Amino acid sequence: MGQLVGAFCTSHIAFSSRGVEEKARRVIEGFQEIGRRLRAARPDVLVIASSEHGPSLLPLGPQPSFTVGIGETIETYGEMSIPKVRIPGHRQFARAFIRAAREAGFDIASIEDLRADHGIALPLLLALPEHSIPIVPLIININAPDVMPTPQRCYQLGHVLRRLIETRPQEERIAVMGTGGLSHWVGVPEMGRVNEDFDRRFLDLLASGKGAKAAEWSPEHILEEAGNGGQEIRTWIFVAGTVGEVGGEVLYYEPIPQWLTGMGAFSFHCA
Repeated sequence: MGQLVGAFCTSHIAFSSRGVEEKARRVIEGFQEIGRRLRAARPDVLVIASSEHGPSLLPLGPQPSFTVGIGETIETYGEMSIPKVRIPGHRQFARAFIRAAREAGFDIASIEDLRADHGIALPLLLALPEHSIPIVPLIININAPDVMPTPQRCYQLGHVLRRLIETRPQEERIAVMGTGGLSHWVGVPEMGRVNEDFDRRFLDLLASGKGAKAAEWSPEHILEEAGNGGQEIRTWIFVAGTVGEVGGEVLYYEPIPQWLTGMGAFSFHCA
């Protein structure tokens, strides 16, 4: 069987440090710590889950619930002053993941020419700028209510990934990362609000190996407590479903209203 050698979660934005220098420093150090741990884990492939912002799936038209990028290379979209680069993909693992998900009853789309927006590009730029690990991007829809998967469904998809890892060749090393969140409100009157209490409760659940509890939250609860941007915690819940009932370590948490976001990073004890 393959080995799950690393599991991480992180917010996926960073803005000017002006006025929040110490908080910004801790955020950047959090990304860098994820990078150090990834390099030490030596994965052959990194499955990286992000939310659907629009640019990534433009060629598809309709927005699926889950989409996997299957390209041999993944090009970054280049917004938010992020450099346009080509990141190696892992077509064989991506297709195996899609097959496993479909066999488990998931409607999951594939896309050859996925463009990685800031949800994938920024964490990799700050954590792993050399892009030395092939990636399999997973895009989770958080914007279209009719197809937005429940947190429970995302947790179950994590189970699918874990079962797939258990069927892979013994020497293969796999890491997984979820990006987005934590609490933030986008394009609504509450924009700029951060719910530190919600963010810390969520992180506490993950730290104590109770990600399944967070998976029970309804979309309505998350919207009320963490905002429309807080729906991105589905990517973290997907990672929690992959690792199972194990805890982990909060690498940092910083509520930064100036960045419109509760910022955090987490590392699971999976290896």
